[in-house]
Amino acid sequence: MDNLVVSNVLHRKTRTVMSAAGVSLGVILVVMTVGLVHGFFNEQARRNAALTAEIIMSAPGTTFGLDLSPTLSIPIHIADEIRGMDGVAAVVPIGRFYRGRLVDGIDYESYTRVSNMHVVRGRPVASGDEAMIDSFLERTKHLSVGDQVEVFDRPFRIVGVYEPESLGRIKVPLSTLQSFSNASGLCSSLLVKVTDPSQQEDVAARIRERYPDYGFFLTRDLPALYAGGTPALQTFLKVVVALSIIVSTLVILLTMYTTVTERTRQIGVLKSLGATRPWIAFEIQKEAMLISLLGVLAGFAVSAVGKIVLVRVTPLNIDLEPIWLLYALGLGIVSGAFGALYPAVRASGLDPVKALSYE
Repeated sequence: MDNLVVSNVLHRKTRTVMSAAGVSLGVILVVMTVGLVHGFFNEQARRNAALTAEIIMSAPGTTFGLDLSPTLSIPIHIADEIRGMDGVAAVVPIGRFYRGRLVDGIDYESYTRVSNMHVVRGRPVASGDEAMIDSFLERTKHLSVGDQVEVFDRPFRIVGVYEPESLGRIKVPLSTLQSFSNASGLCSSLLVKVTDPSQQEDVAARIRERYPDYGFFLTRDLPALYAGGTPALQTFLKVVVALSIIVSTLVILLTMYTTVTERTRQIGVLKSLGATRPWIAFEIQKEAMLISLLGVLAGFAVSAVGKIVLVRVTPLNIDLEPIWLLYALGLGIVSGAFGALYPAVRASGLDPVKALSYE
């Protein structure tokens, strides 16, 4: 950037700061929203990786293998029928409940057959209003064995802490969840472990043939399913990106239009000294792009600080992916250049005689 552009930017410091803040708002909107959505799905995929079961049987309409809005709707007696099929080593029913946070209903002894979960402090849940929490919840909420945690709108006593993180962060007895949901004999999902992992597709096909109305997923495919998200969320992200472009473009358009109006006389002086139309238009564009760049960098800084704060004070996981930082940089610069297009053309087309007489 040449001295003229820098001088113009520094001459109106307040306007420059406010304009850069408008651009940074669009950047923060994109980066943080995408980071929250992708962080949630990546976290779910990572926690699901603790399962050693190869197949998940879920209710019809399930999108991610383990439903994000779960209900107890699968008869548990189906587990006994699947256990008798060739190639099946174990079938474990689990219940899932969501109200503000996700709670899993399990039978601990059978659940350990299809996961790497183990108790590191205290003991497993057995019956009644007992709960286990993972080490992350213990650390961030400062909970320990013997404390109480609210589940189903009533206090549950924490009897154990488990690792690694797996599915919901709170585990209660499956019988307790069934009693609360008035769903005796039902579960949310069946976790199927096969005798030979290389034959998991064949086993899944046989189970699907017998129970065609249910959803079937291979646990190895869950990371890809979560990474892809849902069509609704992808549409939402596109809307967020579009809004950020509109906001940044309008901010730069208003700023540069006002700048051109205020500098009409100066532009006339430049033209009288031999400045060409392309040169004047390019100067306006360079000033807009400098302001946009400052706004993008400020947006990156605020997003990084926001991530640190949110991760420390909330259970949210935010992934600031480098590719989206690059996208945000490109969107900020492009929207700035586009927003300055009309003011640049207007400035370059001013009549020097009229511009010199402008008051």
